[in-house]
Amino acid sequence: MSEILTLKESLVKLGDLVSVVQKIGCHYPPRFRERGVGIILEVIKTSPVDIGTALDVYLGDDIVVSLSDGNIETFNEKSVEVI
Repeated sequence: MSEILTLKESLVKLGDLVSVVQKIGCHYPPRFRERGVGIILEVIKTSPVDIGTALDVYLGDDIVVSLSDGNIETFNEKSVEVI
């Protein structure tokens, strides 16, 4: 677990304790759900999405987190903040 990854302009290591606040849907104003705290298990690098325009859209990497309630879930990197 010594791999260092760049997320949200900060250095994050696998195994770091994180807080997860998930953005739900595309509502305005945005809706959020606090998912609790957990430990980063894996970072899945994603490719840009081709939406048919001249430029591809990068949505961010996926972060696999073991939450304190025992569930293991995958979140977008924008939902994860190191504590």
